[in-house]
Amino acid sequence: MHTRHCLKLADRIHALLEHELGQGIERARLLAEPLYARDVLLVCDALLATDGPLLARAFRRAAAAPDESQPGPSPSRWGALFGWGSGLGSNLAKDHGQALRQAFSSRSSSAPSAT
Repeated sequence: MHTRHCLKLADRIHALLEHELGQGIERARLLAEPLYARDVLLVCDALLATDGPLLARAFRRAAAAPDESQPGPSPSRWGALFGWGSGLGSNLAKDHGQALRQAFSSRSSSAPSAT
């Protein structure tokens, strides 16, 4: 379960149901209890003229996603944007980042101090 994404979606579902039905949901319970989640998502699915069905599908996908806390390779945000999951692109980005850090650290250490 991708918990942060599920919580964001639960907030949106809560706001939608409160607006449409006058009754919100218990966000923590939505993540913890599968039967409660099923009932809430079925209600969202029934609200065809709203974002309910889209939010329900997004929540189901986020709940089925692998746990974000498990260790494993995680591409950087920039690498993911440019399709650099592994190989040459990720190494280039890593090398470039190291070069930038070295340049800035040597520039800041050689700067005169203002006293």
